[in-house]
Amino acid sequence: MIGLDTNILVRYLTRDDEQQWQQAVTVIRHNQPCFITNIVLCELVWVLRGTNYSFRKDEIVSVLETMLHSAAFEFENRSTIDQALQRYKQGKADFSDYLIGAISRQVGCTETVSFDGKLKGERGFRCLE
Repeated sequence: MIGLDTNILVRYLTRDDEQQWQQAVTVIRHNQPCFITNIVLCELVWVLRGTNYSFRKDEIVSVLETMLHSAAFEFENRSTIDQALQRYKQGKADFSDYLIGAISRQVGCTETVSFDGKLKGERGFRCLE
C-alpha cells in the first residue's frame, strides 16, 4: 500500500492535466488500496471548493461518499470520516470542522471548542464568542 498526496487525488478526480491524470490513474490502479490521511481529505475538500474548481457542496459530498465506498482507497478511520461526512451534509460548518469533532469524540473528548460561529448549536461543539 502507498499513501497519496492531495495533488494526486485532485488530478485523478478533476482530470485538469491529461498527463498528470494518466500518471495518477496508473498509480492508483496499480497500488490499490491507496492510503488517504485525514489531512489529505481536508485539503482535498478545500481545493475542490476553491476558485480553480468551484465544486458545490453536494458535488464534494458525492466525491467523498464514492471514495469512502471504493475498495481503491483506505483511510485512517473510515467510520469517523463517514460520521463527519454525514454531519457536513446537514450542517453549515466545513468538512474539516466536523472531522475534528468526530476525531475528538473518538478519543474521548466531551466537546470541541471553537470560535467558528458556523458551529454554534452543533452537538458536541461549544462556540466561544
